Amino acid sequence: MADFREPGAARAGGYTLAVAGVLVAAGLALHPLPSRGLFEQASVLASTPLWGPIHIAIAMGFVLCVLGGLLMLAAGGTLIRHWLNAFAWGAIAVGMIFFTGVALINGFVMHALAPMASTGDTVVYDAFNRLLVGFGWLGNPLFLAGLTALALMEVRIHTIRMSRELAWFGLAVALLSWLRGIGSATGLYFLEPFVLANIPAFLWLGWYGVRVAMLARR
Repeated sequence: MADFREPGAARAGGYTLAVAGVLVAAGLALHPLPSRGLFEQASVLASTPLWGPIHIAIAMGFVLCVLGGLLMLAAGGTLIRHWLNAFAWGAIAVGMIFFTGVALINGFVMHALAPMASTGDTVVYDAFNRLLVGFGWLGNPLFLAGLTALALMEVRIHTIRMSRELAWFGLAVALLSWLRGIGSATGLYFLEPFVLANIPAFLWLGWYGVRVAMLARR
């Protein structure tokens, strides 16, 4: 049976993650596929009118992931009794602090700079491009490590008694979500479409939150 040191924090964290999962998944569903590498191509940004709103929605979802992760740590009990679960929530929260920077720079800076970069004035655009890649390296692997650990522990010890099928599904999409970054970083660009695995991964995280909130109400 699930138990929480602070059931209120568990409910709040669960609802927060549910909203976060939907926001990020919706943004990613509208996001163009990566174009051979980690750097954002000015031509893609300039030809995507919704680039700004897409990344603002994703950034809002990322911020809620930070809040949700912190609330889960505060809830304690079943959620962090095993050290890997504690690591998972900490990694999700800290990783998303940095990964939010990627979405914010994309939404508020890169989209505005793209028209100038398309005409050849790329100095400022390139500088911000490198900054967002740096934020990505700090945030995305840590977040994915946390998400993978969370799903693995659900498969192994059924932390929140999710169905076996959903637990394995979460682990599968978490592992597949690594492939885009690996492909872009190593030149194996055929792996980049696996960025789409992030959509079900965030929806799974959102459902995890719903499940925690339901357990905390009992």
